[in-house]
Amino acid sequence: MKTKYFFLAAIAGMTLVSCSNDEYIGDNSPTLGENDGSIQFTYSMPNATRADIYGKAAADILGNHFYVIGTKGTEATTYPSSTLVFDNYLVHYGVNTAGTTASNTANWEYVGVKPGVSPYENYVFLSSMTPAREVDFQTIKYWDYSTDQYHFYAFSTGTYDAVATSSTAATNIGVTKMAYGSGLENGATAYTFDLPNVNALKQAYITDIVEVEKANYGKEVQLQFKSLGAKVRVGLYETVPGYSVKDVNFYTVDGTDYSGAKGTTAALISANTYGIPQKGQIKVSFPHVGTKYQKTPVEGAEPKADYNKASATIVLPPTEVAENYKKAPTFGALTAQLVARENKEVKWQADPAGWVAEGSVFLGRTLTTATFAGDKNADFYEAIFPVDSPSPLTLRVDYTLVPTDGAGETIIVKGAKAVVPSTYTKWLPNYAYTYIFKISDNTNGWTGTTSDAKGLFPITFDAVVTEATDATGEQKTITTVSAPTITTYQQNHDITKNEYSKATAKDIYVQVMDNSDVPATLKGDLNGTTKDDTKRSLLYAVTGVADPTEALVMDALENQSSVSGAGVITGRNGVILTPATIDATVATIENGADDNPISITAGQAAKIAYTLDAANYAYVYDYTASDHNKVYTTFYQPISVTVGTTLIEGKRFVANSTLTSWDDKSTADHYSTSGAPDPDYVYFSITTNGGASKTYSFVSVDGKDTLPAGLLKYPVSSLGTGAAEATAAENTVYFTTYIKNDGAYAVKVIKLVSGS
Repeated sequence: MKTKYFFLAAIAGMTLVSCSNDEYIGDNSPTLGENDGSIQFTYSMPNATRADIYGKAAADILGNHFYVIGTKGTEATTYPSSTLVFDNYLVHYGVNTAGTTASNTANWEYVGVKPGVSPYENYVFLSSMTPAREVDFQTIKYWDYSTDQYHFYAFSTGTYDAVATSSTAATNIGVTKMAYGSGLENGATAYTFDLPNVNALKQAYITDIVEVEKANYGKEVQLQFKSLGAKVRVGLYETVPGYSVKDVNFYTVDGTDYSGAKGTTAALISANTYGIPQKGQIKVSFPHVGTKYQKTPVEGAEPKADYNKASATIVLPPTEVAENYKKAPTFGALTAQLVARENKEVKWQADPAGWVAEGSVFLGRTLTTATFAGDKNADFYEAIFPVDSPSPLTLRVDYTLVPTDGAGETIIVKGAKAVVPSTYTKWLPNYAYTYIFKISDNTNGWTGTTSDAKGLFPITFDAVVTEATDATGEQKTITTVSAPTITTYQQNHDITKNEYSKATAKDIYVQVMDNSDVPATLKGDLNGTTKDDTKRSLLYAVTGVADPTEALVMDALENQSSVSGAGVITGRNGVILTPATIDATVATIENGADDNPISITAGQAAKIAYTLDAANYAYVYDYTASDHNKVYTTFYQPISVTVGTTLIEGKRFVANSTLTSWDDKSTADHYSTSGAPDPDYVYFSITTNGGASKTYSFVSVDGKDTLPAGLLKYPVSSLGTGAAEATAAENTVYFTTYIKNDGAYAVKVIKLVSGS
């Protein structure tokens, strides 16, 4: 996605040569072609079934924030790059904010976000620097092409508050300062989470190290978050001939007393003396980093499959404190989502109603229709602290058999038991485990009392272990091209000021270097035209913003809201570009060193007259390939509106809750959408999925060459066009149109002032 990009050009010292026929060195600030310059982040969230969660739904899981460490430099032998760029920066999510600032392309912003300061007062202020940086020092960052690579990794505490030390508060997560560079050497602890309870564990997410090489600078940094906790779910089904199973009660103690300590909430009993931990400390490290372990190693290095992968070490709490552990973790009540009466599991009524079904939950009768316990919206998973030293888990239940032939009898089975061996009970972070138990007629429970004969056969069961891990993190990219460097010159220019003065009575000259060549070459076609017969050298007066930057101008060129007959461009970012006069036919640069003119070949320079009105200008060099016609494509951008306000005529809109006209009306097709985005569609993700009622969140795919799985396509032709009298409604996403121009440009902003 590409949107507003701010770029601060560094002003180099200017040296004037004394020989008039030498080329001069002026302001050699690097400029932006299609390379955005600023660093932006995007993300995804894997869930237990391997399908990734995107958009607002994922942001909600992360509590709308995460912290990121970013470094640059040359990768060392046993640790990543060590020059700190992002010092535990807090990155914050805002709905439909993509494109509103330079550093935000995916609704995530880091510039100006202040941990500890409203509205971010619940976020901890962390710093790896000594002394710590100022709290309000989160500034924009730009790609440094003089360095070899960057490394990024991040964490989130979700909806819980992060604190700088351990805390006994139930809704706090203690987080240490994140280490970087040589601090990660030999698998040292990168950061530590103190988790006071299982609910806190549900909120903790981390990423692996994302390595970005120079070829990918200027592209979004894709961070994929994964949970620090494990997930476990429990399901049951039955295969008792002639009977259905209902009224399952679960034991929380594995002993000889079968009259109590049980309930309708599903539970597994740990064989560990103390039970399952309910709090703990998790230390995160990156054991295999640096060139010593890289995937494509240098000669003599050792490749590792877990290169740059995060590793978690669990430190359990003291066992003598009972509340730190739970003997039988619970998973909620059984849910009747997949079951129904098989036949006549009923009570006979004397009235005309005849056979009347009972209101009980009956277990599913096959593995594929197993009845799960817990929250369907969470796919029945419960968070569990990771366990390195596993113990067997016991299921012990009472249940009632109801015949399917309508006889009306019931048989109560007590104390039926099955045990999952420890082979399948080692729980790793970000893995999901499913335990399914089968009740058969070979029961080992009692149908009377403990003194009566128990069944001859134990329950047989299927323990299905599903290990759901993240797919390898992929950096989503936007293809960019190298940008030429623009040099501007005005005799007597005060290079300590970011401006050029009319008072000097000297013209301003522009030259362009193609830095994609080795060595760089001076462009000689500033007086030329493109294949579209537009000039290579363009000059615009820039209005609409007080302090325009190259990237703001670039965004206006590439993303246009409108173009007037006079060639005035209005960008989607509000920048207005009005054509101004420029002379690209000069053969001499006047007023060189010692007032000597500098001879050039025609086409190597363009002149901006000092007699122009004092204003902000942008010199634009159009370096669209000589064999390329520019393509202008209509795209749709969400806009913010206030409920009840009057919409501007021409705004397009679509209601979140009434997206019914999907492409070819086949929902399944949309869950495998991939490839370049089609301008005939806008894209959404499902925010909530509670049966027939769904809520949708707009997802910007501008510039994506691969779309996330699970997006829904909505045809642009079905978007309504708002009339002037239409008013903004709640739960509605509003759009405006803009035109994307795929031409290639280099930009230099020039401020012309009246004074000296």
